[in-house]
Formats: sequence, C-alpha cells, structure tokens
Amino acid sequence: MTHTPTPLYDGSIERTADGGVIRFERHLGYPIRDVWDAITNPARLAEWWLPFDAEITVDLREGGEMVMTAAGDEPMTITCTITRVEPPMLLEHTHVDPGSFMRWELEAVDAGCVLRLSHFVTDADTAVERCYVVGLHASLARLEPCLAGEPIAWDWDGFAVAQAAYAELGFAPTADTAGA
Repeated sequence: MTHTPTPLYDGSIERTADGGVIRFERHLGYPIRDVWDAITNPARLAEWWLPFDAEITVDLREGGEMVMTAAGDEPMTITCTITRVEPPMLLEHTHVDPGSFMRWELEAVDAGCVLRLSHFVTDADTAVERCYVVGLHASLARLEPCLAGEPIAWDWDGFAVAQAAYAELGFAPTADTAGA
C-alpha cells in the first residue's frame, strides 16, 4: 500500500516483495554540511534522534559502528553497522531489526538541502505495528530545531497525535491497539 503523504504527516510505507520501505523527504533550509554533521556527529545525534538520553559513538567508515547506549535506570545498547558512507551525501547503516537498514541521502539545493530518509524493513506489517513511521516522524520533527541551535525535548503528546494521523493512513496502529 502506498499513500500520497500529507504535508504535515509526510512519511509513507511502500510494501515490496522483500518487505517494505519507509520514506521521508524533508526540505531543510540549512547547508548540506550542517545536516550531514547533525546526522553523523554523536553529540548532535543525541540532541534529536532518540526518545531517550544516550551516549552515542560513531565510527564513520564502512564497517564502522554507531553505538547508542541509553542512560538511566534501564540501560540498553543499540549497535548499527555502517555499510556505506559518502560524505556529505550518503550514509547507510543497519538497523536493530536483522536484515533492516537505513539510508540517509542529502542533496544540496539553492535554499539548503533535501534529506531523503529510507528505512528498508523486512516486514512492513511489523514496522507498522512497532510505530516505525511515527518514531521517524517524531525524530525528524526535532532535527530542524537542532539545526537552528535550539534542540527540543522528545514530545510524547506529539507522538500520540502523529500516531493517530498515521493510523488513519494505515502506517501505524491505533493507540488502543498499539502493542496488543
């Protein structure tokens, strides 16, 4: 199923023979090198990417790792392997789900750059159930304030609103069925 995204809720899932692809495209009024830094610099990533505080390290080379270690009472570590890196235009890395990976593509344009984020999943239904589109949407909503030097906290209320909107598109479960 592929829907034309609305301007506010611009994520989509395309079902494919081998799973699916979650896609976002954002036009950002910042130079490509600034956006590249925000997606590859551990300190900058920590400002916008995750819904929890974490220590992040990035070994920015093919075969290098991005390691995110959550702080707090429930420590956990997420490790992704970098599979392609072409600064400042392409970053590709594995995802916590086996066989799944993410591709960040940046294109310089007159008014800044275009970010195209693709998350290749092995099971589109599982991605919907786990709210992957909603999570990416919520993270990307924090990217632009970070680029402006004004990072914002994770917004769980905004997450719920986005989940309801994406549920109407078939890209997330309704709040009453999430995790069921």
